[in-house]
Amino acid sequence: MRLRIVPFVPGLRPTDEETRPGLGASDRAAFVTGEDRVNCAVLLVEVSELPEGAALEAGITVDGTALPGWEHRRVPVTDDPRQRVELWPEHDLAALDLGVAGGLMSRLQVEVRAVHHGEVVAVDTAELDVCDLRQLGSLYRRVIDRVLTADTTGQAARAGVPDPGVAYHPWYPVLRIGGDKAALYTAALVADIVDKERHLSDPAWLLRVGVYLELLTCLGIAEAVRDVVDLLEPAERAAYEHDEAFAEIRRRIRPDAWREVWERRSMSLPRFGSPRLGPVSVLNLLRKRDATLHFLHAHHEDLKHAMALAGHNGHDAQETWQRVFRDAERAVLRQAASAFPELGFLPQPARDLVLWQRLGVAGQQGVYPTAGNEYRASMNAVASWARQVGLIDYSGEECVPIGASLLAALVHDPPRVRLLQRHDGLGPDLAVTEPAVAPVPTTEEIERLLAAVPIFAMMTAEEVRTLALVARPLLLGPTERLVVQGSEGASLFLVGEGAVEVRLRKDDGTDWLVETMGPGEVVGEMALLTGESRAATVRSVEEAVVYEIDRQHYEPLLLAHPEWLEELARIMDERLARRRLRIAELDREAPLGLRDRIFRNFFG
Repeated sequence: MRLRIVPFVPGLRPTDEETRPGLGASDRAAFVTGEDRVNCAVLLVEVSELPEGAALEAGITVDGTALPGWEHRRVPVTDDPRQRVELWPEHDLAALDLGVAGGLMSRLQVEVRAVHHGEVVAVDTAELDVCDLRQLGSLYRRVIDRVLTADTTGQAARAGVPDPGVAYHPWYPVLRIGGDKAALYTAALVADIVDKERHLSDPAWLLRVGVYLELLTCLGIAEAVRDVVDLLEPAERAAYEHDEAFAEIRRRIRPDAWREVWERRSMSLPRFGSPRLGPVSVLNLLRKRDATLHFLHAHHEDLKHAMALAGHNGHDAQETWQRVFRDAERAVLRQAASAFPELGFLPQPARDLVLWQRLGVAGQQGVYPTAGNEYRASMNAVASWARQVGLIDYSGEECVPIGASLLAALVHDPPRVRLLQRHDGLGPDLAVTEPAVAPVPTTEEIERLLAAVPIFAMMTAEEVRTLALVARPLLLGPTERLVVQGSEGASLFLVGEGAVEVRLRKDDGTDWLVETMGPGEVVGEMALLTGESRAATVRSVEEAVVYEIDRQHYEPLLLAHPEWLEELARIMDERLARRRLRIAELDREAPLGLRDRIFRNFFG
């Protein structure tokens, strides 16, 4: 006789057998959902020439231990060409530990036997990955609840300011958005594994990658912050440190890498007189950006290890990768309001620029395009590595080309959004959650800074507020340029926090530091007022916040007050005179060239 468990075939489901006999395939994974829904994992079994009086039975074990009720379970034999071994996860997997101590996932060994007169006359085996849907993402949530919340409170206490809440912690955006991304692709897994849909040809591969990534990242963080708080319960720690099931995880986690990321957790809390967004400084957005980039780098190094543990996928890795990328974009659009509550304290025009700006001064990009570009570049880098080591394959130069991007479509080709949404089995429209607007945007600090600037001194309080409402905040890291000598420019910049330096490039290619400017000082006003090219380069010293005011907002005020021109010309003449004096001083201080030094030595 012949007995064979039909293997899993990418793209096929057991339900295909009902309408297209012979074209179905067995399940490869099963979920516990905790929901009242039809949830059945099926293994299809081909049996021929079963002797009269023989029976089929199935046994399921986990690491050699029989699953309760599945020691010798009878399999009904029908007249169909293929028989069905049905596993009902909500009931049959109730005794399994699918939590953190159990590694979030188990692998079942299924054996189907033909038994005749007490003798096994034929046998075949298969494996099934199983997990509890409710546990996926639980470690990420723990990092927020147990680590970030306590650290936020501690930082605020040390600074002597009220606790702003965990949403202002620099690690919060990447964990909040990452958690939502995981929830989105988990929903896709449920659609394919539980509902037998076909959005992913091989959903079990993504399940394994996701589980291993969560364990590698969160256990790495747990080890990195253990001196502060233990993320694991005693039983979980015992399992992690001693169970053989965690051996590969223990070998691959990287606590040192996560300790470096942990150093990027300092909030920028408000100081007296500094511009702020609600309970934090404007610079907190820069801290979040910095922490997110470092977090993603460490996280995606863990992703390489997760892919190695998940094994080879030669069928749909590219399609899966693109789906996960789009879910990351969806998560950014859905969670930006929660992840960046600071934005709610910006006036509407400034908030729109911070969120959507594609490319502005000195390459500044908004939250949405920055997140999309950074994540796409990172996922492509990981995919390139995985192809080189033989774990996946993909077509084209990039695994995730720009044409797979929802954000790119939203900006440049809106009809394509519906196509990508439909391809992923979702509704036609993207969910975009805008930040809740504070009752009164915090422009008071900006207004005070503007009112103290000589070229704005002629304005009324209402005119100053008008400019403050449209001023665009730029968050600059160390030595980041906002003005480049010789470039065109039609805006000026008000230093809000930190310091910037003005550098002049001479004909011989040397750069001179002309002056350093701090809060309340203005740069770039000459180009705005005269329309001339930028006369020098301006860059931040360390972290800095500057506010950009462009011509279209300043020009209506100037046209309404032509009497300002004489005073503006006087102010600019004084400014130019001071700068010429400083450049002359630098000329005298500049080191002599070799010819001049020889001349001075011999001819005085």
